Amino acid sequence: MSVWTHSLNDDHKLINFNVPKYLITNFDNLVKFKSVSRTSMLNRLMEDYLRSEHNKMKEDNSFNLLITKLSERNREDIKKQYRKDVMELREDDEPPMIPMSNDYDNWEDRFDKF
Repeated sequence: MSVWTHSLNDDHKLINFNVPKYLITNFDNLVKFKSVSRTSMLNRLMEDYLRSEHNKMKEDNSFNLLITKLSERNREDIKKQYRKDVMELREDDEPPMIPMSNDYDNWEDRFDKF
C-alpha cells in the first residue's frame, strides 16, 4: 500500500492549474535544456513577476505623488490669483443681477418681455 504524503512544512503550497499543451511542451523542453526543474523555473518566474510589478507600483506611486503635488501647487496659485483679483475690484463694481423666477407675474409675461 502506498501512501501519498505531502511536506509537513507550511511554507509551501501545492498548486494545480491548466496550461495549454503547446505551452507546457515548449516549457518542458526549455527547462530540460537548461537542466532546471519545472518547479524552480515557475517559482523564479513568479518571483520576477512580483518584483517587476512591485517596481511598477513604486514608479506609479512616485508619479502620482508628483501629479498630486503639482495640482495642489496649481490650486494655491489659482487661489492667490483669485484673491488678488478680488482685492483689485473697485467697491462700486457689482456683479450682474441674476433674474429670479418671481420677477415676472406669470409665465406669459416672461415671454412678452423678450
